[in-house]
Amino acid sequence: MAKKPNDEETLLTLPQLAGYLHLDEKTVFKLVQAGKIPSVQIDKVWRFKRKAVDEWLEQQLVGDDTDFADVPDGMKLPLEDLLPDSAIIPALRATQPVAVIEELAARGFANGWLTDKPWFVGAIVERETLASTAMEGGVAFLHTRARDKGKILRPFMIVGRSWGGIPFGAPDGRPTYLFFLLGLKYDKLHLPILGRLARALRNPATIAKLRALSSPEQIRAVLLKEDEAARAGILPSVEPGQFKPKLDKQLRMRTLRRLSAMRTKDADAAEAAAKGKGKGKGKGGAAKAPAKAKPLAGKPSGLSQRPKK
Repeated sequence: MAKKPNDEETLLTLPQLAGYLHLDEKTVFKLVQAGKIPSVQIDKVWRFKRKAVDEWLEQQLVGDDTDFADVPDGMKLPLEDLLPDSAIIPALRATQPVAVIEELAARGFANGWLTDKPWFVGAIVERETLASTAMEGGVAFLHTRARDKGKILRPFMIVGRSWGGIPFGAPDGRPTYLFFLLGLKYDKLHLPILGRLARALRNPATIAKLRALSSPEQIRAVLLKEDEAARAGILPSVEPGQFKPKLDKQLRMRTLRRLSAMRTKDADAAEAAAKGKGKGKGKGGAAKAPAKAKPLAGKPSGLSQRPKK
């Protein structure tokens, strides 16, 4: 009598495995063809033992080709290891959600932490379509549950700030100003780091400060300080109503100059367009008259000189 398979002996189909791994079927099929995922063929159809897949996943989560050899506890890993100055974008250019994700991922790729930017962007977008990672207070923690140690070379974090804010599906319906893109690679790091960030940014005054500071170095210093305080259990009490960002003098002058330059440029463009439109009309009228009144050479052109039909 055949033994009834238990959970460990359960055979998964290709679509079931794709859902189990949170990957699309084409990607899973390529991995199977390359021999990277343990599989068996039954009647020329691929099947996968869940126990073997779980063992394979554990091997992928901790590899020998990483600087974090033993993958330390996410609660103990220094935040500065994940967040150098080059990982901070103090003024995002993007104004739309997908463009924000692409700009943040581009920084990770430029820093050499990603080998496949389109895959990473797609994984983040897919996660955001399930439920927005934006929180109340103007902060979003973008991440993906998909893991691929070959495409994420090392755990990293990218921080981006938008001056004007971007609608990102926050529960309070307000714009999001601070974006934290997490490429943590290992599940062992994912939840602890996410929890640390959430605690460090629980104080609205911290968010206001991060929105106001002028340099990546200052932003990084505040994040490291707040993370250290949160890990130590220090959460200062603050009074409501004092969270409006106050720009420092240098940043305020830069912002005013930028806005003034933009307004001047727009005004000059509008004036040039108006003049060009007026000249176009004048040239059109003058050009038509001489063409029809060609026999009347030497006389000024005008509508009164057009020959009668």
